[in-house]
Amino acid sequence: MTLFKCNGCSRKTEFLWLEQLDTPEGFKAYQCMDCGCVGIKNIAEALSIPDSTISRCDQCGSWQFKDLPCHTCELIGAK
Repeated sequence: MTLFKCNGCSRKTEFLWLEQLDTPEGFKAYQCMDCGCVGIKNIAEALSIPDSTISRCDQCGSWQFKDLPCHTCELIGAK
């Protein structure tokens, strides 16, 4: 299950993807399963991707390889 943050209710939730709507490459139309909000999401905004070697950093939110320290945090000295 790929989670996103809803623009309407701000919950971290799963979306119903509205495939019948035309969207630019890299974006998808969605409906929130919690509040019913409809909108467009950049698929790079995913909070997690199951069965992947990448994840979101707990400190800064950037993408990182699961087995390595966060490169963004190392660059900005956040750790």
